[in-house]
Amino acid sequence: AEDMKIYFIENENPSRNSSGGIMTYMVNLSKYLISKNIKTILLGNGIFSEAQGESSFVDYKSISKQHDISNTKYLFYLYKRSIKSTIKKNSIIHVQRPDMCVPLLAYANKNNCSLICSLHGIHNLAVHDKKSFIHNVIYYILQTISFIFVKNFIAVDNNTKQYYSKKYPWAKKKIIVIPIGVDTVLFSPIDKRIARNKFRLSESEKILIFIGRLEKEKNIPFILNSFKKVKEEIASAKLLIVGDGNDKSLLMKYVSGSKIKDVVFLGEINNTDIPNILNCADVFVFASFYEGSPNVIKEAIACNIPVISTDVGDVKNVLDGVDNCYIVKRDEKDFSKKILLVLNSKKTNIREKVLKYNCNTVSNMTLELYKSLSTEN
Repeated sequence: AEDMKIYFIENENPSRNSSGGIMTYMVNLSKYLISKNIKTILLGNGIFSEAQGESSFVDYKSISKQHDISNTKYLFYLYKRSIKSTIKKNSIIHVQRPDMCVPLLAYANKNNCSLICSLHGIHNLAVHDKKSFIHNVIYYILQTISFIFVKNFIAVDNNTKQYYSKKYPWAKKKIIVIPIGVDTVLFSPIDKRIARNKFRLSESEKILIFIGRLEKEKNIPFILNSFKKVKEEIASAKLLIVGDGNDKSLLMKYVSGSKIKDVVFLGEINNTDIPNILNCADVFVFASFYEGSPNVIKEAIACNIPVISTDVGDVKNVLDGVDNCYIVKRDEKDFSKKILLVLNSKKTNIREKVLKYNCNTVSNMTLELYKSLSTEN
């Protein structure tokens, strides 16, 4: 295992301390692998700035000096031979999207590298919703090629495995389920007064929080409309929205147009501050149309924060048997009722329910898969 090299392929930069789910997944996995003396290399984009923070990877190789390139551009750069030559022979190449496997297939085959792909939910639905017809067709072709030629896929939840198994029946045996782990050391309960003081929030406020990308699939207008109903019942209620994305300005306009008071857009905050902001909350709200294994749900529970969510990804499994947490239909009246129920109930200790998802246990499952691939080679 000490000679093992893992190359993570994803359009990310380690100096961008983002709270994005895929980046968190790679960082937690990388930290665990480094503790086992395994070299991890991120093949990302943009120049790494040490001033912005330490890298959680042993090494970082940039595909482009430009920051914030599109996934399409990143995919195009992967076809360049010079990029692939940075990947050593007999390595494991861990890709985070099916389409991004395709530029690496021939290189991996020629250089005895094992190619593995994580399926972070049903990605082609997001592509279908947000991209053009031509983009959809190209994505679907690349995805299908990857399912034909890539040997192993990690689905982050059972729904994702079932979806792709139905779509590509011949690939069913290639897909294994390994959930996303949570850093239960970083995410733990803190005194609410101390947490709120840091963000200048009052002790008397009833705080709802959403953390995630501000994109169509996150269904944030539904959360805003549900919060408006909560506000009618509890005047001290406040909704904090953490994250950035294409829909931010639209959502801010929606809030002012709908006259929804006490909604605060905090933007993207430093990853190390996520546990602090979570500990300010009385309830975490989530309403996505589709997801894989949203880590923020486990992070909230690890901080003892109750969760109200729609039935998406593996959330139902994670919340099963957890006090004060509810799976709700996409009905604003019902959603707001459950929020009020939680805000008016006594707080219980729910943290132990997610300890089985701690990132060391989950990362070890991925390491076992890497080891089995290494022995095959």
